[in-house]
Amino acid sequence: MSSNDTGPGEPDRFSTPCQTHGDQDLADLARGSGLSEAAAEAVAAIDAVMNKVRRSVQRREFGRLILERIDPSLEVSHLDAIIALSAIVGDTPQDEVTVGIIAERMGIDPSRASRISADLVERGYAFRVASQLDARRICLKLTAKSERLVTAVRQTKLRIFAGALAQWDEQELVTFATLLERFAGWAIDEAGMRRSADAVKQMMDETEPVLEPPEAK
Repeated sequence: MSSNDTGPGEPDRFSTPCQTHGDQDLADLARGSGLSEAAAEAVAAIDAVMNKVRRSVQRREFGRLILERIDPSLEVSHLDAIIALSAIVGDTPQDEVTVGIIAERMGIDPSRASRISADLVERGYAFRVASQLDARRICLKLTAKSERLVTAVRQTKLRIFAGALAQWDEQELVTFATLLERFAGWAIDEAGMRRSADAVKQMMDETEPVLEPPEAK
């Protein structure tokens, strides 16, 4: 029996409705776009689930728990910098990592990246080396301790991810991967994002209150 088959008394996972209830304004909008009642509620549920995932990621609970056990003096930004440093795994001069590259990968300003990098060096998670391409430039490399941390975090995250999907059968995984890729298209469509930003601006302009001129005294 495949994992899609159900035995006597076993619930069919696809016959159980989604337990998440989303924003009813969104559901109403979806219904107004021609979706059925069930489809509109599903759209709202998808949005609600995405918000839950987003909040969990933003809180960075996993990273904070790791640092509590490994080194409470570190902040999540330090872990982010270590991960950014580990993104280059080669051994050639072209793989050199500067503070500027760390800032770019973390999406922060160079001065903050410099402070975080200095903290990592002071705490023994990174060390400075002279560039082989330009002797005036200083680069950073991970220490053995940081490399062990990166490996442990990556392997643990992979196990968590794999474990979360372990009970799904092949067809479910293939279907979900295809649908997720299709769904994510809007999030990586830069032209569409620009059009949406323009739409927000237009709506704001249209709803801006008109100030009445002061009455002459």
